[in-house]
Amino acid sequence: MYTEKYEINSSTCALIPNDDFSTRIIETQNIINIPYSTSNIIEYSCAYYGSSFKGRLNGSKCALGSKYKLPIIIEESREIIFFPTTSYESNNCAWISLKNISDYKKESNHVKVLFQNNTFIDLNISYESFENQVLRATKLLLILKSRKN
Repeated sequence: MYTEKYEINSSTCALIPNDDFSTRIIETQNIINIPYSTSNIIEYSCAYYGSSFKGRLNGSKCALGSKYKLPIIIEESREIIFFPTTSYESNNCAWISLKNISDYKKESNHVKVLFQNNTFIDLNISYESFENQVLRATKLLLILKSRKN
């Protein structure tokens, strides 16, 4: 099933790129395929919530003081933060929702990510790299929360 446009929301768990440049979207209650790349969905969602992808990246750069594989705040009030598994310029870049992760564990040469709805995905990324991305996204969330107060 394909849908035309998609806004990332609180139930979005992950954006997984398909080989044909479409995206498999894992939600808490659904799995959706759409004919857009993960980067198109990220950019559209940032605009939908009132910013640009570049604006979100600049905000993350300022908050975290780093430049590579930055997590971004998609929507502030609901604290929707996503992080990339590779460089966001890569066609293989998946985006993961920080809030919807329940657990993750190291497999032989990849990471198994369990979401709060008890579905899981295998990501071709090292455990250390994935954990670093989770920690950076968590730091961004803490900064966002502290600035709200």
